[in-house]
Amino acid sequence: MVNLTNQGVKDYLDELILDKKRLFKGLLISLFIGIITFLIITFITTNQNTWASFSYINQKYLFLAFILMLFAATIDALRIKMAVESVNEKITFMEALKVYYISNFVGGITPFFSGTLPAQIYLFNKNIKHKIPLGKATMIATIMPLLKTLVFTIVNPIIFFYFRETITGYTTLSIILIDLAILFSLFLLSLFVLAVKYPEMIIKLILRIQQLSCISKFFKKEKILHSTDKIIFEIKEFHKSFNLLKENWVKILLSILYTAIFWSTFFVIAPLILRGFKINFNLSHVLIMQAIFYFILPFMPTPGGSGAAEVGFASLFSFFIPHYLLGLFVGAWRFIVFYFNLGIGLIMLLVEIKDLKKKKEIEIK
Repeated sequence: MVNLTNQGVKDYLDELILDKKRLFKGLLISLFIGIITFLIITFITTNQNTWASFSYINQKYLFLAFILMLFAATIDALRIKMAVESVNEKITFMEALKVYYISNFVGGITPFFSGTLPAQIYLFNKNIKHKIPLGKATMIATIMPLLKTLVFTIVNPIIFFYFRETITGYTTLSIILIDLAILFSLFLLSLFVLAVKYPEMIIKLILRIQQLSCISKFFKKEKILHSTDKIIFEIKEFHKSFNLLKENWVKILLSILYTAIFWSTFFVIAPLILRGFKINFNLSHVLIMQAIFYFILPFMPTPGGSGAAEVGFASLFSFFIPHYLLGLFVGAWRFIVFYFNLGIGLIMLLVEIKDLKKKKEIEIK
């Protein structure tokens, strides 16, 4: 088993969060891929009608989309606060808001959004007034994405089945995506139940997969051991956290409610932008497209899903958005839901790094 010592984890987190050079490298890569992809989409889709459309864009809807993003951040901060309190720890609303923006930034500049969880652990453990022990910080950071997965796995199949006839008239690809999303939702829900009720069963399954000859052909033995040990460690931590969370089930229910409100708010952004561009659309189509998209986005290998997010969103929405508006729509959507948060998170993180360096200088003196 990998020796996951507290000091080793803290050193890793210090290196990840406080390394300015590494952070700016990730930011530049994310921006470069995203901007280049946006320019290509815009170049392909722009014609004389694109320029004429600027005269009738309703800016009120775009402004409202920005306001809703701020509201979504507020809701997510409340979700973080409830998750922290559910394990009998304390965090202020402003500290929770800081965790939201900074972890979003770090996730947005790392492949597969992999920096989000370490950033949250670091902030919980070292950068709030009532510092949370590393074990509990890991529990909180692990349980929050699982709450999102739980909401998605319950709601997505219902949405897909309810609106199935509405969307499948577009293309065979939609049918395939819906069926895959439903199966994947049910698979994740099954894993969730097994991890809660029978963690030993999941661990045994992982150990058996680890010993498969086909796995060893593609990956080094050390890498397989490290990955499986990490997964097993997370399963055990989750099982422990769930037992603790049962004592504060009301706060967990509130956290789930905040998760549902957050994503409901988030899903309204695209329809508002469409209204701003005066595009006629079927709301159920837009909701389903986003449900599919945001379910797949975390599996995109580029930093913050850059490039893949723009192409994926353009592909899904090209079925009912006029060709000449597609580039503008994707650019406005990506800026509001991603780069806006990224900018706020960067500012907050730079302030945190500056404050931490001042504290270290005082300690040395």
